[in-house]
Amino acid sequence: MFPFDTIETRIKAHQSEFLGMKQGYDLIVKNEGFKYLFKGFICSLWFIFLAYEYMNSYAIKITKGLQKDGKKIQLNNYIAYIPFDTLRTIMQMNIPEYNYKGIFSGLMETSRKEGWSRLFQASYLYLASVVLYKTFQMWFQKLQRYQILKKRIDPTLKNQPMAIHQSIIESRISIALAAALVNPVDFIITRYQLVDSSCVKKFVQETWRLEGKKAFLKGLGTILFLCSIFSVFYFPVYDPFKSKYGTTLADGFFGIKCDFIMYFILIK
Repeated sequence: MFPFDTIETRIKAHQSEFLGMKQGYDLIVKNEGFKYLFKGFICSLWFIFLAYEYMNSYAIKITKGLQKDGKKIQLNNYIAYIPFDTLRTIMQMNIPEYNYKGIFSGLMETSRKEGWSRLFQASYLYLASVVLYKTFQMWFQKLQRYQILKKRIDPTLKNQPMAIHQSIIESRISIALAAALVNPVDFIITRYQLVDSSCVKKFVQETWRLEGKKAFLKGLGTILFLCSIFSVFYFPVYDPFKSKYGTTLADGFFGIKCDFIMYFILIK
């Protein structure tokens, strides 16, 4: 699914015209080559299996569990992820000034040329995007689930799980609606990560003046397609595995957890 994320990033960064998913694909493959659809993939791979896992475990230890301080742990992990997300976006653009060989050279070069703050430039926008997305997603999901279960005539079935096809449809709608509503914020994040600017307001005003309000819808078609695929796997597959096997899918097997396996497969 990572190539679709690269296409989405390129579409949002493209200023001269409004591109569709097919045009975004052609822009990369025909001009640069198929392998550049995976440019920056190592950033997500490295982070998921190392940084997130170790920081999550450490945060649980120092806060003595998830129940009381879950928000602090998640905030800590999101902040740690932001530099890798910024670097991934920069590498996906495949431009000469950011043609890094790997994740470590990218981090060092960016910090040397522009300072470490450059990697955290879009931090508050990223956190706002995550909060908005998860809020809308879970709200739409719960609303649909309530409506589906409410229609069941037999009272004994109201607390029973939904059928797999209902879960897929409900997941697809909730994820797609949330992604569509948050897309303008994601567009700003993508553009903002590619420029060295300290003022979001001026940056947004300039984009609006040069490209119009339509620019903030760039990448929407691709992200909806991506979410449609994602929804088929996420709730219907992730939840049953989590409830059946718990947090650990295979104890002692390098400590790989079920949620991180699904995260690696499905998330950018």
